[in-house]
Amino acid sequence: MEAWKGNVSFILIDTLESGNIGASARALKNLGFSGLELVRPGKFPSNEAGWFAHGAEDVLSNAAVHQALDDALKDKSVVVGTTRRAGKKRGKVYPVREAAERIRQLSVNNRIALLFGREDRGLTNEETSACSFMISIPASPENPSFNLAQALLIIAYELSCASYSISPSATVISNDELSNLFQRLRGMLKMTGYEPKGIRDKEKEIMADLRRIIARAAITEREARMLHGIISQVEDSLRKKQGSRG
Repeated sequence: MEAWKGNVSFILIDTLESGNIGASARALKNLGFSGLELVRPGKFPSNEAGWFAHGAEDVLSNAAVHQALDDALKDKSVVVGTTRRAGKKRGKVYPVREAAERIRQLSVNNRIALLFGREDRGLTNEETSACSFMISIPASPENPSFNLAQALLIIAYELSCASYSISPSATVISNDELSNLFQRLRGMLKMTGYEPKGIRDKEKEIMADLRRIIARAAITEREARMLHGIISQVEDSLRKKQGSRG
């Protein structure tokens, strides 16, 4: 297996049909990947998953199982979601071929999480808010929804095809570190008195967009230290001003 492929994890969330888990394992083995992870699978392990995994029993048996998505994302640096529909709550959506080039570049030095949602309704808005960006597979408007294992196969194939003319990217901070940076930024904004105007849920929506912007920037460790330093200086300045008023 090529080294970069070991950095890519295909994460299936709340999978309903165990056959899709097995078929996904087989698709990954066909294309030289091995990183299959499951979040709250409905039926696993199961004989059906084993039947559909024909020839990829090793990928299936080594699949990591998590009870929460956060557990699966802790050691990942870049989180990418899959969707068949666009929308302002889904963030930036790239066609699969364009997304594959970006993911392939990032995968040289960073651990990547590719999220696949439920067979009947995909990813929730909360799950997409954790993503740097989204992938969409071009399809006929008459029947735009792909089977879960089919979608995984197409994305894995496009990643493999994107393996030429790729220059490595810098090392990006982990999802845990990104969350910590975002929470500090959010706390600093509250200290400044920032308050979105308009509808009641506007703050939640703006914060989700802000987190996507930060995630999409693929911040390095050096850049994260710089931003933490800026936040600390702003916080100190605000505290001094508040103290002088008291």
